[in-house]
Amino acid sequence: MARTQILPTDAGAVKKWETDVAVEMRKQSYFEKMTGTEKSSMPVIRKTALESGAGDEVTCYLIAKMTGKPREGAEKIAGFEDKLNHYTDKLRIDKHRKAVNAGDVMDQKRVPFDIAQQCKARLVDWAAEVHDEQIVMTASGLRGVGNEIQHYPTGYTGFPNTFETPDTGHYQAWDGTVTYATLVEATHKMTTNVIDKAKLKATKFIGDLKSGRGAKMTPVSAEGGKHFIFLTGPEGMYDLRREVGDAGWLTLQKQCITAEGRKNVVFNGGAGLYNGVLIDESQTIVKQNDAGGSTIRAMRSLFLGAHAVMVAYGTKGQDRGSRYELSESDLDHGEEEVIVMRLIAGYKKARFNSMDHGIITVDHTYTVASGETI
Repeated sequence: MARTQILPTDAGAVKKWETDVAVEMRKQSYFEKMTGTEKSSMPVIRKTALESGAGDEVTCYLIAKMTGKPREGAEKIAGFEDKLNHYTDKLRIDKHRKAVNAGDVMDQKRVPFDIAQQCKARLVDWAAEVHDEQIVMTASGLRGVGNEIQHYPTGYTGFPNTFETPDTGHYQAWDGTVTYATLVEATHKMTTNVIDKAKLKATKFIGDLKSGRGAKMTPVSAEGGKHFIFLTGPEGMYDLRREVGDAGWLTLQKQCITAEGRKNVVFNGGAGLYNGVLIDESQTIVKQNDAGGSTIRAMRSLFLGAHAVMVAYGTKGQDRGSRYELSESDLDHGEEEVIVMRLIAGYKKARFNSMDHGIITVDHTYTVASGETI
């Protein structure tokens, strides 16, 4: 069993670690800048209903728009009354834990570095990566293959909320003119046309859910800027740069820098702006290896609007927003200490009437990096 150094048993020290881990985790998480409250227009929404009191499930409501021709002139209105149509989605929470054996006092004597600080640093890295991977897998609807998802095995299907496959209206293979089964590696890589078609698709959701037409997609909005977000992996960005060319890519970067709302938090780190869509890159991305008749590698990029993914916590953020709980136990009659980090949370893609909300998933091929094996 792996061993490191004793964590100090003082309760105040444990609380400080708990707070530091949570704060530093949020700084490292890619999606922290894209997370907001239920009243915000961010891609990831923090649901707060379960942060105090009992319960492990929260119900989300969407009131559908009204449709239909008005009664005109002498037409009677009696008997033609409409009703409110509402749709629900349920989000569950459960425990997510990590334990680290902190060893005994002699372990610290044998090394020149502070093992306790290394425990903290590695917990921060782990928590940030797990959080981002949960959001990407949840939005994508699957874990996929490849080591871009580091902490969950192939075949993982989500917990406590099972991943949900995109509905056909919110799914796009390349630019929408092909299917997943007909993707060709050399032909169907990332291009600006893919982004154009995804944005066009987003504009066709008019909110008539009872007729099977998805809820209107709303751009992400913060500090004055309103933009959709296209999130792709490093290979997707590599292909896009080559499709646009050096001069064209510099233009997209300049648009991002000079755009109104450039102080918008979602622009921090954004690579380019095209057709009102902020293009960004994430190393955490879902890949598959069964496209084009089961032999082609594909990447699942994400076209994001507001309220695409929901995150709920079972504990309320206290000091500086800490939602992680650290506790200690001992082994060998107190000779060794074990740090246990616990997060009570749930991740789920927003869905109403069996349709995704605020997201279009886009599958495309990509230039395979040397050494990749999936």
